[in-house]
Amino acid sequence: MRQLERYLSITPIAIDDTRDLREQVDQLYPGDIALFGTDQLGVPLDYLYIGLDPRDDYSEGRRNSINEVGFYDATSYCSGVPLTTQPWAIKPYLTPRAALKDIDTMRDINSLEHPQAIRTFEPKGVIRLENGEVAVITDFIQGVRSCDSLVDKYRETMLPEEEARLIARTAFVTMHYFHSLEKPYTMNDAQIKNFAFTINTEPWGIDTETFQQTNKDSAKIARFVRDVGSCAYSMSGQYNYDDQRMLDSELIIEYFIKPYEKDIPNLHCRYRASVNRRPQARHSTRSLTPDSFVVLPIYN
Repeated sequence: MRQLERYLSITPIAIDDTRDLREQVDQLYPGDIALFGTDQLGVPLDYLYIGLDPRDDYSEGRRNSINEVGFYDATSYCSGVPLTTQPWAIKPYLTPRAALKDIDTMRDINSLEHPQAIRTFEPKGVIRLENGEVAVITDFIQGVRSCDSLVDKYRETMLPEEEARLIARTAFVTMHYFHSLEKPYTMNDAQIKNFAFTINTEPWGIDTETFQQTNKDSAKIARFVRDVGSCAYSMSGQYNYDDQRMLDSELIIEYFIKPYEKDIPNLHCRYRASVNRRPQARHSTRSLTPDSFVVLPIYN
């Protein structure tokens, strides 16, 4: 991230109370870094400075999902003595409001108690950039890989069926989880670049900036189905360099559409519904668009 090149050594500021984070972020000057809490080093932050060592190699497996995200090893020093090094990801946002909303979203996701909980990166602090934008610091988890990077690995050949199933299942499990929460989230940018899995192939939440918490009343059902359609469209639109589709249409239907459709009565229990492919979408996924799927409510 180019704007951070001049801030490779920073004295941090502590934000112990994050309930009114907006006001505290507004008071930051360009180049200020504010960390949430006093860290676990046992040393007040005003005795520390942090050195940022760029780590471009951390972006492996995230090429198409990182945008302007920068990756660093953040080393804390006290009186010139290195205390600890932590891997960080630093993502800029166009407005402080967008940054703070995403912080709230990430924190809420990570606080949920659920037997199939899907976690995301933990926000650790913010940086005020030279252009006035705010960047959010999160921890960096090695081994998390975005689904589109797995597709990219096979652009010159063909995506093996096992990997294609992994992508479809990851998309289904992730979307089903966020849609099924008591206070559900819609993703609103459900491209495969925004789905990820860990080294153990467990789903992991990434790019939560567009997530929107909603409810399950009838007026909102179309938002959930829009997520389904956008994701199916994104999967079906992946081609190798020989213009061959990399995720077969029947595989998408079998491992993504059908499992979601099967659980609709549980997801939206106030009424029965069906995710139907429009007639023109049933013959070939080359014609799929985000609107190729409709919800047909049947009130009890």
